[in-house]
Amino acid sequence: MQYIAHRINTRSQLADVPTEYGVELDLRDRGDDLILQHDPFTAGERFADYLQDYQHGLMILNIKSERIEHRVLEMIQGKLKDYFFLDSSYPMIRTLCKLGERKIAVRFSEYEPVESALALAGEVEWVWVDCFTKMPLTDETYAKLKPHFKLCAVSPELQGRSVDTIAQYAAELEPYPMDAICTKRPDLWQAVIGE
Repeated sequence: MQYIAHRINTRSQLADVPTEYGVELDLRDRGDDLILQHDPFTAGERFADYLQDYQHGLMILNIKSERIEHRVLEMIQGKLKDYFFLDSSYPMIRTLCKLGERKIAVRFSEYEPVESALALAGEVEWVWVDCFTKMPLTDETYAKLKPHFKLCAVSPELQGRSVDTIAQYAAELEPYPMDAICTKRPDLWQAVIGE
């Protein structure tokens, strides 16, 4: 299981993340630069500077501006091997797949059907398993997804629930082994899972 620290958008935040964890970050364009910023119309640190400090695990590249993926790929080439794009538009996913890029996540949740993810089986590597109101996996959906994809679960506190629900959510996920979990509290997940 890979533990991914959520919304690590500054170099100072990155310095506080143990290197065995990965990070999820938000990327958007601002002029000629790519910056780390979740919210629009707000300044952020330059992605190029952030990459210089990166010694961590899996990087989830949450795309906040349309069609910046090509520039991101240029910037990470030779510097980063373990990553995936999140929230790229469907037309951009198709473009990237045609170029041979597979390090992309498609979404699955109680609102996003398994069929949408399965349409890209064999073309993308990851599924982002979100939990807006509940843990969406069933024996049937897991059996459909797992043979084709790596799975990254979203921890419930990222959808506004208390971190106190992590233990219950981990128990609900137990029958469905994940490849990664994105969370504000990797330490709590490790304690609950016993790693």
